[in-house]
Amino acid sequence: MSAEEYGCPGGVYYCSMMKPHIRFIEHYVSTGFEGSPLHGERYMPNPDAMREFMLKVDPRKAPAKYCIFEPLSQFSDAEKPEFVIFFARPEILTGLFTQTVFTTGDMECVVSSFGAGCTNILAWPLYYKEHGLEKAVLGGMDPSARKFMKTDELTFTVSLDLYEKMLGALPESMFNHETDWKSVRKKVERSAKAWGEDE
Repeated sequence: MSAEEYGCPGGVYYCSMMKPHIRFIEHYVSTGFEGSPLHGERYMPNPDAMREFMLKVDPRKAPAKYCIFEPLSQFSDAEKPEFVIFFARPEILTGLFTQTVFTTGDMECVVSSFGAGCTNILAWPLYYKEHGLEKAVLGGMDPSARKFMKTDELTFTVSLDLYEKMLGALPESMFNHETDWKSVRKKVERSAKAWGEDE
């Protein structure tokens, strides 16, 4: 994605590729335009509330021309992603959530704030990183983004630094000890089978 190549005017803003935001978004996400057939999504009570939200999120200026999303397996040794984004159902999210708490010792290390799908995938993680806060962001609650996601799927984003800490904490965490994770793991397998994803 770049300032010249994008599909969604909100997404290009939340991915820090275009500033300031397009004022149209304030009306589109809230109550629409008076006297216009544009009804508005009604996710925010009015354009002022939406403007306040967008100014708070306020993504930093992009450090490069493109914002690139790709699987971790496609990164070369010379490349470092800024964030790691998981698309997962509740049982797997249980493991990610608990591992984040175990790694940080912070009972409020996972947050879920209002926003579009791309806000929780990138803009809020950028916000917390820029403010020096080590937070994982749970997302996928945007009704407009749901049509692009699997049934029951949500997102979970962590910075690369936090992801590496989580991996480092694995030997001592619930995944390598006699815990209730084993019963959750069975549900992960049942879920994958139910959705035809167990191959």
